[in-house]
Amino acid sequence: MPGKLQAAVLTAALALAGVARAAPVTMTPAELRALGFREMAAHHPAAAHDIALALLHRDPKDFLALILQARSARAMGLNPEARQAAREAWAQAQGREQEYLAAEVRAQVLASSDMRPFAQFWLRRAADLAPDPAVRQRAIRDLNYVRSRSHWVLRFSASVQPSSNVNNGSANSTISILGLPFLLSGDARALSGVVASGDAEAIYRFTPTERALSRLHFHLGGTHNWLSAAAQRQAPLARGSNYDYLVAEAGFAQRLRASRRSLAIYDWDVTAGHNWYGGHDLSDYLRGSLSVERPVSAWLTAFGGVSLERQVRRDSFTRSAVVATGYTGMNRRLGNGDELGLTLGLRDTNSAAIDINHHGAFAQLRWQQATPVLGIRLDASAYVETGVYGASIFAPNGRHDVTRQAQISALFTRVNRLGFAPELTLQWRQVQSNVSLYAARSLSVGLAVKSVF
Repeated sequence: MPGKLQAAVLTAALALAGVARAAPVTMTPAELRALGFREMAAHHPAAAHDIALALLHRDPKDFLALILQARSARAMGLNPEARQAAREAWAQAQGREQEYLAAEVRAQVLASSDMRPFAQFWLRRAADLAPDPAVRQRAIRDLNYVRSRSHWVLRFSASVQPSSNVNNGSANSTISILGLPFLLSGDARALSGVVASGDAEAIYRFTPTERALSRLHFHLGGTHNWLSAAAQRQAPLARGSNYDYLVAEAGFAQRLRASRRSLAIYDWDVTAGHNWYGGHDLSDYLRGSLSVERPVSAWLTAFGGVSLERQVRRDSFTRSAVVATGYTGMNRRLGNGDELGLTLGLRDTNSAAIDINHHGAFAQLRWQQATPVLGIRLDASAYVETGVYGASIFAPNGRHDVTRQAQISALFTRVNRLGFAPELTLQWRQVQSNVSLYAARSLSVGLAVKSVF
């Protein structure tokens, strides 16, 4: 029916909408669409729904009529119909403005259907397509709201980085045993190459109670390595896959308050996992942890915790261990919103293997920028750890290691797609040891993808 809707069709639609006239009237499609959206604004979804169906009877590809159908069906609890209309609206969308509107409606109907992980995806698309910063912030606000009400939280990360030491090999070509020099094999020394890393995490959050948040968490992560041409010449029989690492774990955790007025927040967690190295079983482990944090002032938060982990090695049972860790620290929020964090801790690793059994201390200082400058948000940290080992053939008086690590990351917030932006990380690590076999150095530059909201 080109140009005008037939009076009979319009009259039937208006009658069903509860706005029938004494005599037939004729309206343009644009006027009828406007009437439908006014009915929605007046909280009359049934009337708006009938008008949308009348418009779609004339033109099944009418974009605004599909949007009106999706919104009115959602308001009436007709979720399958609403999802179908939203899908068709996305298919018919032309231009950025229509694509934004269709993405927003798809997110709304999916959230109403308790399909919140999918709703989060479409809210990311809506934020990406938003016509101006204010609308983008509204989409981000809606995303955070849907995420807070979702039982399932999914997180993914991936990175690729060249490294001067993919195998954690020695920085020296010779070692000394009882005063005699010995030449290290090529694969015992540092091998350069490229490391690809990936992580996937799924969290199921139970309905919170007044004082507790409980969750199940699952994690799968790993690295894959490629050796450089120089590393292949140094160790012709070595393969990058020899140093691949994979971990799978699952656990249960709770976040608790002692009372409604309590400022202290307690977290406890039990996690079981298994890992592989070089394609072979490495170990099983069971870890339990308990931590607490409490604001000291509006700008300062103190925290502390302990953990105990039992590792059962699959490659050699004598290398199994029990690792006990305790730490404390504080986070200080600066006037510009930046955050400084300091962590101090002790660790004891008990094992029958002399190169595993040790104790030591560690410290970490971290700075996190709150507001990006020129579209770049920085994050930097410095870490130092000591390790004291027993006497061995390499060190009759015992082995002493000092590990230092520094890292700086730059997140390019303006270069983002669906709320994910590239992050460039520079990391330096050095192990100083009185046993030259364990002295190591590495420098790596990594490129990863990270969510900016």
